[in-house]
Amino acid sequence: MKYKEQKLNILKRLFNNVETTKLSGAMKEDYFEHTHLAENGFEIEFNNFQYIFDHLTSGIWMREEIQGDLVYASKGFEEILNLPLDKIYETPSLRFQMVHSMHKKEVAAHLEMVAEGKKVQMLYPINDGKGQKKWLLEQIIPRVKDDGIVTQIFGMITDVTHEMKIEEKLNFLAHYDSLTRLPNQKSLFEKLDHFCREGIKFSLLYLDIDRFHVINNSLGYQIGDEALKKIALRLSDLTPEEGYLARLNSNDFILVVKNYEYEEEVYEVADKILRSFEKPITIRDYVLHMTTSIGITFFPEEGEGRLTLLENAHTALYQAKRQGKNNYQLFSYSKDIPSYKKYVLDRDMRLALINDEFNLYFQPQVEPREGFIVGAEVLIRWQHPEWGDISPAEFIPLAEENHMINNIIDWEIEKVCAILHEWKVKGYRIYPISINISPMRFMKDGLVELIQKQLEKYDVEPHYLELEITESSLLKTDQTVLTILNELKELGVKIAIDDFGTGYSSLDYLRKIKPDTIKIDQTFINNIKSDSEIDKGVIASILFLGKRLEMKVVAEGVEEKGQLEFLKHNECDMIQGFLFSEPVPKEKYEKMIQVGYLKAVQKSKRKSGMRENRKFYRFELPLHIQGEMTIAEVNDQVVHVGSTPILIENLSLGGIRVLSNLKLPVNSNMKFKFEFKVLGEVIELYGRLRWIEEELPDVYSYGVLFRLNRTYEDYLARLINQMTTLRIKNQPIPNTEFVYEQVSSYFQRT
Repeated sequence: MKYKEQKLNILKRLFNNVETTKLSGAMKEDYFEHTHLAENGFEIEFNNFQYIFDHLTSGIWMREEIQGDLVYASKGFEEILNLPLDKIYETPSLRFQMVHSMHKKEVAAHLEMVAEGKKVQMLYPINDGKGQKKWLLEQIIPRVKDDGIVTQIFGMITDVTHEMKIEEKLNFLAHYDSLTRLPNQKSLFEKLDHFCREGIKFSLLYLDIDRFHVINNSLGYQIGDEALKKIALRLSDLTPEEGYLARLNSNDFILVVKNYEYEEEVYEVADKILRSFEKPITIRDYVLHMTTSIGITFFPEEGEGRLTLLENAHTALYQAKRQGKNNYQLFSYSKDIPSYKKYVLDRDMRLALINDEFNLYFQPQVEPREGFIVGAEVLIRWQHPEWGDISPAEFIPLAEENHMINNIIDWEIEKVCAILHEWKVKGYRIYPISINISPMRFMKDGLVELIQKQLEKYDVEPHYLELEITESSLLKTDQTVLTILNELKELGVKIAIDDFGTGYSSLDYLRKIKPDTIKIDQTFINNIKSDSEIDKGVIASILFLGKRLEMKVVAEGVEEKGQLEFLKHNECDMIQGFLFSEPVPKEKYEKMIQVGYLKAVQKSKRKSGMRENRKFYRFELPLHIQGEMTIAEVNDQVVHVGSTPILIENLSLGGIRVLSNLKLPVNSNMKFKFEFKVLGEVIELYGRLRWIEEELPDVYSYGVLFRLNRTYEDYLARLINQMTTLRIKNQPIPNTEFVYEQVSSYFQRT
């Protein structure tokens, strides 16, 4: 009877000290009913307590002191630990031996708090008696005497494995991509924020699978999803040991490379990725040949925050796409001169409108037989304070990247309407003006309203305004754009399709939008002089198509009289090209429209800039020498820019003549550094560009003027004399980096 009294007292203390929220209402009623009927009966009361605790899903236990023996453990304790109660009583510490190693310190710390008389609640994993992983939620309540000594400890453990699995699944879905099982955008952003906050040096590679939409559209999304899984596995295998790979969205992935010593290590990772895509992926008997384009940026050099780095990497990715895909490009403006120039233009473009740096040039369109002016295409130019005249081919793609294009186009539309109004007031004859419109402008609301407002503001008839959209761009548009084009036509504005013949599938669009004008792409015009009957046949067919559809046809890029004669013979409506006029400023075009016609004059190449006086003997090299060029100073301020390849044609003590595929400003405030090797000697010269001429398409020849000190002049004179002597003796010039391939091939390769 004494044992049962002791046991009952333990159960009473447990019942009073341990939370009983797990008891059902029926169990509580049963308990109170039985205790009331037999409040003096130890046997009945003991059975009730035992019944309650043994039917709880939680495990109840009690110890006499912090390290004392276990004096009570309920049936639930046995079921949760998957151990017999006898074994639990024999070895009380066995339960804490089950705790996972990573959580042992945490559990020990909580037990120390209990020893200090504090209640605790802790969550930790164990491996139970059968080796199964379980998560336990444990509450421990100490009984403390007045002197602060802990005399008894009561506890309750609950198996929360099911709840933890649900939480882990929710956590996985919140932080990982369910398809590829890679970290998702949320995880990526958190990781990048952490790296930036901690100042961890890293490089970010932005990968986009080229033309992946073709797979989804032609083979279905199931095949596309399987392809993404395999791509994710392939990229995971290529991720460096301390790297981080995430799926940003759709077919875009981000790879972070940390703790690299040299940037070349990052480039090697990019090269490995590109090579890995050379191996096709097979899915359900479909053999998929895919490529990827990569944009690379570096922290902290090219951005101190996650958003800036991602935007810069995407800009570099866009460049890789424009370079033909299946390559990687760097954002870094210090990589070379083109990167630096792009950086400067991007930086300054936002102020160009405010500072009135944009100008409109007009290229006349003429009737081919008599040369009467019938219209003009307006071309925007940017007079940059450092880089001089910037063509739209350079800054328009950049404006599309940095979202300035809409502001520029809106400015252009208003400026043209203002000029037409000015000419009307002056009594000039008005001709239609064509404006190139980026497809991005159609994606922004209000284009029709803007044009209508400007036409009304400046009292301009709508048919004097013609909007040009390229055929290739038109093919990528949706029904919304077609609707806007039709609204513009209803307004009275003319619509032209530029670069016609390069999209290959525009006949349906001709039917849908019925443009007023189609412009034959210059590629076909250039081939008129060749014996290609195909190109001539294409041009003749476009001209015939235009007449049958009652559309005007403009031939662009006409530079030779032979091209003009062919177009006249085939009854082309309008001619546009250097044969009649290059794009000219507004003032010069005003004089042209007052005359009313232009003569066809074959132009010869002209040199821009000022030639230096030839005071020194100039050594003409037998072959081009390979060299490097970089910008040394801008406005007398030193800049740090990577080098760009050049070819050197001749050399003197006063200057050199070089070839480059870059269009650079002459007579500017830029100082350039030139480096090359002759006779085993590395030559470094600093000079300024004095003139430019276009030798080949996108290949320019520059005259460079420099002034040497007496010591370096003597040194260079000795080398020139040695080369001259070898040339007279018809001997090769040793240890000189000559280039034996053609100029165009060299620059295409570099």
